[in-house]
Amino acid sequence: MPDSGRGAADAVVLDASVLTMDPALPYAEALAITGGRISHVGGRNEVAELIGPATDVIEAGGRVACPGFVDIHTHTDLDLFRDPEHLLFKNYLMQGITTVLAGNCGMSEMAPGELLARLDLHPPAVNFGTLAGHGYVRGACGIPAGLEDLSGEQIEAMKGVFEKAMADGAFGMSTGLEYIPGLSSRTAELIACATVVAEHGGFYASHMRSEGDHLLAAVEEAIRIGRDSGARVQLSHLKTDGACNWWKTDAVIGAIEAARADGIDVAGDQYPYRFFGWNPSIFIPGEHLAAGKPTLKSTYLRDPGHRRRIKAGIVDRIARYHGGDGDLVVVFDWTDGRGQRWQGTSLSRILTERGVTPTPEEVAELILEMLPDERDDAVMGTDLSTNDDAVRRYLSLPYLAVCTDGFNQPWLAPCHPRSYGAFPKVLGEYVREKRTLPLETALQKMTSLPASLMGLEDRGILRAGMRADVVVFDEATVGERATFEAPAAPAGIDFVLVNGVVTVDRRTAAADVFRLGTGSGQGGPGMVLRRPNRSASAAL
Repeated sequence: MPDSGRGAADAVVLDASVLTMDPALPYAEALAITGGRISHVGGRNEVAELIGPATDVIEAGGRVACPGFVDIHTHTDLDLFRDPEHLLFKNYLMQGITTVLAGNCGMSEMAPGELLARLDLHPPAVNFGTLAGHGYVRGACGIPAGLEDLSGEQIEAMKGVFEKAMADGAFGMSTGLEYIPGLSSRTAELIACATVVAEHGGFYASHMRSEGDHLLAAVEEAIRIGRDSGARVQLSHLKTDGACNWWKTDAVIGAIEAARADGIDVAGDQYPYRFFGWNPSIFIPGEHLAAGKPTLKSTYLRDPGHRRRIKAGIVDRIARYHGGDGDLVVVFDWTDGRGQRWQGTSLSRILTERGVTPTPEEVAELILEMLPDERDDAVMGTDLSTNDDAVRRYLSLPYLAVCTDGFNQPWLAPCHPRSYGAFPKVLGEYVREKRTLPLETALQKMTSLPASLMGLEDRGILRAGMRADVVVFDEATVGERATFEAPAAPAGIDFVLVNGVVTVDRRTAAADVFRLGTGSGQGGPGMVLRRPNRSASAAL
């Protein structure tokens, strides 16, 4: 029984290798949870004294216990309320993610205030915060997609929307500068908007204008926006795209570190894959895409001259980024005009099965064929165009957080496996197998770093008084099991607690199956997060 002066804990984790992320006490054997917060971290015997009749005792058996993972780059707000299952965040909890930040890449379905208010009424199973998408704000102000030169009134209107978003709790602004309408935005427009965000202590998260041919210029633009606006800069899903650009990785890192040395607060995030998600329009040269997809489809693709130039741009990208190999571009799910459904199929295979030689020109024709069927980016796929060396180089950077760049997809197939296994993939492949970075460093990039980047003072560290977001995993078996064709829970994630509530519980399932525990019914244990009402800058 607990000491009479100390109440019994709601839950304890015993016999664990506790990695706290707290410099004052980096390692421990056990921890206790009371009232949704960590109440004690220390040795087994002292924590065991807090066990009462109703205490949930989790025997870790030597497994690692650490803070719940914080995913700073997700798209989990999209379609969030379409299905009640989405509020369970199954594919996030099962990989140990307890906190997500949505609204990335300039995309938002609604104003942050409206989104967070709806979640107040329907609490999610994870802690949820959001950015304000620049693309959404442009649309809310009635600005045409292809307009580059905005009037002073239009800029002021956008600033007003960002002001409201920040007052309602957004953590910052995001941009999608390879997408419509972001690609039409000039730097001065972005600086003006980011200045409002900076005044509220928020940050500027950018899917930059280029991740390949113009990557260095794109990084420099993001740095300039940070310098001129005063906002902290978050470089979204940093990668080096295209075989012809792989040499730029060191130059990108050099530019970032030079900016940091000059006092500009630049950090970022990364998912641990060589391939990224795409829709067909990503292959279209920007000058043809800027006017918007309706103009592209109804005008440009029907004009022989425009179509010829667009196709030439696609052929050039396929040749330079992929060596002309259509096997490196895969579509998740597409039904062509002949009624044939293709799932998880490379573009080369589609052409071959049609009896067509998969040359770069024919691959380009196939991409153009997909465009008229693209309904709000319903045609999605993956593009294998970076290399493992770049993935590992970026993983070695202490200021890049691990992310999924994923969607809230309860067992949707086929899809990018990052939505199911990005964090376990780092632990299994890049820590245990490839030894790219030590376990403690990887966990820091999943917990205390992203929490700090978001300005969360009560998450990301296991310390008395902190919110009890906890993951218990098996260091020897943790890893990704999802593929493009078959989504699956990862291996080795045994327990996940959100604000002290067990949501993933190895004790309730067969040896090879995870299922959500008692805390994941209606009215989930997650909290709706609003940006702290102060100026916030990560001290890294």
